[in-house]
Formats: sequence, structure tokens, C-alpha cells
Amino acid sequence: MVVDAYGAVAPAQMTRLLGRSSDLGAGLIVNRLLPQRALRMVGPWCFLDLVGPVTFAPGTGLNVGPHPHIGLQTVTWLASGAVLHKDSLGYEQRIAPGQLNLMTAGAGIAHSEETPPDSQDPLFGVQFWVALPQSAECCEPSFEHLSDLPRFERNGVQGCVIMGSLDHLISPARTYSPLLAAEFLSDSGGELAQELDPVFDHGLCVLTGMVTLQGEACSPEPLEAGEFCFLGGGRSTLSLSLSPGARCVLLGGKPFAEPVKLWWNFVGHNETTIRAALDDWNAERRFLPVRAYQGPALKAPPWSENSRLK
Repeated sequence: MVVDAYGAVAPAQMTRLLGRSSDLGAGLIVNRLLPQRALRMVGPWCFLDLVGPVTFAPGTGLNVGPHPHIGLQTVTWLASGAVLHKDSLGYEQRIAPGQLNLMTAGAGIAHSEETPPDSQDPLFGVQFWVALPQSAECCEPSFEHLSDLPRFERNGVQGCVIMGSLDHLISPARTYSPLLAAEFLSDSGGELAQELDPVFDHGLCVLTGMVTLQGEACSPEPLEAGEFCFLGGGRSTLSLSLSPGARCVLLGGKPFAEPVKLWWNFVGHNETTIRAALDDWNAERRFLPVRAYQGPALKAPPWSENSRLK
């Protein structure tokens, strides 16, 4: 095991991880898989929430008021249900399964997330954060909604390249460092042999069913829903067996020289950047209002009580 400069322990080899569950209200269960002490990042991926599945009671649903971000991209990917995104750039976008909402915070953006009034399907999906490299952490904020993503099917497995590239397929999503996000699913069970970039670290998140890592002596038991497996770096191939109904997401990316710092909704390469963003949010500077949202913005937690940077 290797301890980084911030006191986190980084696995030296393949490691299976369970997250920590949290009820965010209205019955919304989130399983936070990244960051945790055993694993802070996979390449530039620094945050991973597995959301739901949850069926909201009538008249309730996801309702996260405007809150700020800097230094990251938020990646929303659903297996079922819908989310309505509104942001301070004026975008208002509903996302459905198989579509990508990609928000680049850069120097600063605010957004809200709600369940659309007509959505009746259970909410189930993942939200990731991509840490921006230091050269791009103060870029202009932007938003993209992508529904036409590269897809493939072989040996009973359907695949979708969400971000980055896999084989000859390239996602149109904007990236700022070498990375990969791809979904694999199988209705009746299937197997997949996939070439990987050995420069990347990789991790696998299982949403439903069971996924077996074939040929891996240190992980003979199938990965189950809600489990995350850090695959390590230097890997050029990956062989998976998916049970009927299995769905998983593969993450990868070139590791940063040093882990980034996380505090509340902010990501940065130094504490000064994060403290400045907090001061600006509290003083109603920098971050424009989310005018399409009806309700108050979220308050930042006091720095004195939450000053430890993850």
C-alpha cells in the first residue's frame, strides 16, 4: 500500500471496494464509491455516486437547489428515470437513460437538479466528477447534452462510449485530459474481451447483476451490484463475463502527478483556489444565479467545521 502526500492510502493492485450509503432526503439513497480512504482517484475521476434505484412518493422527488462547482466536469448517466438540469449559463435540459449531461465548471458555475414533474420511472444512475488538470481548471464554464454516442454490440454485450475512446469509437464529449468512461450491459448474459490503454488506471462500477473478471486470480468471485473494483494501472486487456441483466461502467484515465483537493462541491489543485470560490459563493460573486429554478440556493457549510480537504 502507498500513502500519498494527503494521507490517503492508494491500492497497489486490484482492490474491491464498497461505498458508504447516505439518504439525501425524499428516500433518495446514494452509494458514494469515490473518494474514500482506500482510493481517492482513478485517473482524473475523483467522485462517483451510485444513485438509487428509488421510486419517489407522489409529489416528491429529487430537488437539489442551486449550488456551485469549480475545477471539474460533472457527468450524469442514468439507467432509468429522468433528471432536469438547470444552470447559471441559462441551460435547462432533461436527461433520460442513454444520454449524457456534461457540465464543465471551470472557473465557476452553479446548477440545480430536479425530478421532472411527469417522470414516474425509478431514478437510477451514476454521477461522476472529472477533475480538470491545472492547465484547464479555470477554463470558461460550459454545458453539453449528448444523445448520439458511439455504441457497439458483440457476444451478447452492448457497449456505449460515454467519454474518451475505446477501440475505434470516439465519444464527442469534451475532455481535458486522457480518460475513458464506457457502459457495458447484457440482457441475457454475455462476455467481453476488451483492449485497454496501459497508461491508464482503470476501475469498474457494477450497477446491476453480477460481473466476473475472468482470468483474475485475486478476484475469483463475481462483482455484485453496488461494488467498485479498482483494476490498477499497466493493464492492456480486460475480460468480463456479465450475468443476465448486468450493467457496469468502466472508468479509466491517466493519473495526475498529484491528487487534487476536494471540499464540498469544489475541486482544485490548491487550497487557495477553493477558499476563494467559497468566499465568492458566500458573497454572491462570480457565480451567476440559476434563474430557471424556483427556490433558494444551497448554503455552503462553514469552513471552520469542514476545513479538511479530502
